[in-house]
Amino acid sequence: MGLAKLFTAGLTMAVTTASAPAVFASAQKGLNAFQRGKYEEALKQLEPAAEKGDAEALYVLDRIYGAGQGVPKDQKKAAELFKKAAEGGSPGAQQSLGSALMLGEGIETDMIEALKWFIVSARAGNKDANAYAGRVARFMTRQQRLEARKKTLAWQKAHGEKKKAN
Repeated sequence: MGLAKLFTAGLTMAVTTASAPAVFASAQKGLNAFQRGKYEEALKQLEPAAEKGDAEALYVLDRIYGAGQGVPKDQKKAAELFKKAAEGGSPGAQQSLGSALMLGEGIETDMIEALKWFIVSARAGNKDANAYAGRVARFMTRQQRLEARKKTLAWQKAHGEKKKAN
């Protein structure tokens, strides 16, 4: 399955499990518009859901701003949205935030934080994030890897997530 189809499938699944009907309807309409390339319509539908903290709506918005789809490209705004969506529990956004931190796209480079987010995303079942974690960890010292794992555990404890084998 291609990355675009995987991304779309993950967003569809996440949006269809939203708890609030109004947020769900807005986020679903936004996702549908995004899939059709109707970015202005997607923005109109996704922004209310994102303002209510819908992590997947935030994730689609950060993709729109990061790629400049229907809006001026804004890596800084995309990174801010990635962070909100990652904190909200979106595995895709967690991986994307790790990438932004690794590459310094819209945010200051921080390899320890990047590894933390890759691990968090991988533990949520994102196999791609697991591969990224392995690649980035090879270029880090043992101490940096340990620090990233400590931060991962602290984040998971604060968010009530159980530790999974990595």
